[in-house]
Amino acid sequence: MFRKYQEVGYRLLEGPANGDLARTIIIYFLFFMISLNILVLFVETERGMYATYGPIFYIIIFFSVGIFSIEYLLRLWVCTVNPAYSSPIRGRLRYAVTPLALFDLLAILPFYLPLVIPVDLLVLRIFRLTRVFTVLKLGRFSRAWDSLSYTIRAKKEELFIAAILIFMTLAVSSTLMYYIEYPAQPEKFSSILHTLWWGVITLSTVGYGDMYPVTPLGKLVGGVVAVSGIALFALPAAILAAGLIESLHQRNKEDSRR
Repeated sequence: MFRKYQEVGYRLLEGPANGDLARTIIIYFLFFMISLNILVLFVETERGMYATYGPIFYIIIFFSVGIFSIEYLLRLWVCTVNPAYSSPIRGRLRYAVTPLALFDLLAILPFYLPLVIPVDLLVLRIFRLTRVFTVLKLGRFSRAWDSLSYTIRAKKEELFIAAILIFMTLAVSSTLMYYIEYPAQPEKFSSILHTLWWGVITLSTVGYGDMYPVTPLGKLVGGVVAVSGIALFALPAAILAAGLIESLHQRNKEDSRR
């Protein structure tokens, strides 16, 4: 009898949404609750609005944490339907340490921890946004999510090389700029660690203007780094785009064979 209820609960919480109205409603309801929680987190930092609507915010938080807590416990209860977690105890423990289950736990911990530890964990409530990953792996979103996950795994070597190139360029350019600009601006380019900030902002072509070269050689190096940053930061995007196109073509071939 309990097994039947577990299977129904597993279908509603973990099953696909396509063709199942109840599952679709749950997915969009969870999206709504996640979005509402993040909105409340942002609005609460406005002191005037918090003073006026604080009780309403608390009710929303209390209600949503209750929903998330019940959902988390239900997922632990029904996870044994999945053959990978079939053991009543070990299976649930294995499920509890999976990334998605940990995301679910992070969504509710900021509410319960202050009851035990007298600290303000307001900032940790941003982790409720991670519950999006739990929802995205399901239903009609799963194909897109699977394509992105597959692309990252398939292109991990290329992405790793791109990351190394970016890091090497950042390290070399920051080191050069430190030795070039330190004599002219010792208060701004006071160390290589401080100059790394200039390197990140320049490579990303943001250019806040809080640190910039004043020597001719420094301006030359800065210009080269800025132009290089355009190509370097476009490289991972190009790799992911190519991988997604390959994944889409492969999926279309598989669908045509069916």
